[in-house]
Amino acid sequence: MRLLIVAAAASLAACGQAQGPGPESGGPSGAAPAVSRATEEGPVKVAVALSPAEPKLGDPLSLTLTVESEAGVTVEMPAFGEALGRFSIIDFTPREETRPDGVSVASQRYTLQPPMSGRQRIPPLRIEYLDARPGYADGDEEYRELLSEELNIEVASVLPDGEVAGELRPVRPPLPELGRGFIARTWPWLVAGVTALGALGFAVAVWQRRAVERRRVTAYDRAMRRLEALVRRGLPLPGAADAWYVELSDIVRRFIEDQHGVRAPELTTEEFLQEARRSAELSGPRRDLLSAFLERCDRVKFAAYSPEQRESKEALTLARRFLGEHSRAPEPRLEAAV
Repeated sequence: MRLLIVAAAASLAACGQAQGPGPESGGPSGAAPAVSRATEEGPVKVAVALSPAEPKLGDPLSLTLTVESEAGVTVEMPAFGEALGRFSIIDFTPREETRPDGVSVASQRYTLQPPMSGRQRIPPLRIEYLDARPGYADGDEEYRELLSEELNIEVASVLPDGEVAGELRPVRPPLPELGRGFIARTWPWLVAGVTALGALGFAVAVWQRRAVERRRVTAYDRAMRRLEALVRRGLPLPGAADAWYVELSDIVRRFIEDQHGVRAPELTTEEFLQEARRSAELSGPRRDLLSAFLERCDRVKFAAYSPEQRESKEALTLARRFLGEHSRAPEPRLEAAV
């Protein structure tokens, strides 16, 4: 019997250790101790808990707000992060349930990171509720406000104990100067090279532009010399104007070939005007002026037309006007020669 009693006592002790307090009872196998406060007003009960009670800097804090309200009471929980601005919010879990006795339980669980060591406080959290229970409503349907209790906690530092200031080491000597890299050694030459290339490109562009201008002025001068020679020969007489108009037309066509790159002398008037449409400088009024001039010349060369001296003078004026409008040089005055 004694042996049986001893064995039974040992078995009960083992069962008691295996079925000790769980996490919610705060036993050794449960969560760390927490700082908690409770507030009650009418049909609403508010509880706030913060754990662990003695954290170190870097440890996450678990803040739980629980609100119990009777049936017929509407509760508005605090907005996310309200009054917790100084803490970093790592996690947030809201939850609502209704117990069999009709009591509604709403909770908000935050995982927080303290900003620094030292004394920290969780300010009161604001809960609003509306009591609409039968027999308790007094006609005032405005929400009432209920604040939770403030929580204070001491966050321990992770630095070792003792006066750290007395262990400060002297200032280290400056680091030796490192060798200059490739970029540090060559950047002045790189800048000089880029500048030289830019200057060379600018000079080439200016030279090309001036070469084009010289080529245009030369084409204009060459055409004007031929035109002056034709003017010195005088206006053609009626019946002998064919050669004079051939020369006048060739002066204009050669000028267009030199200045615009249009193979004018080998083309008919119609073909030439089609080629002229491709040049931006031979469009619009200038092309109309050229067309009027070539029609006058073709009428004499191919239609055996005998122009009067007045018409020849007008054709000469058209040629001079066309050359003057297509050159950068000022238009010369040939009225005296005419």
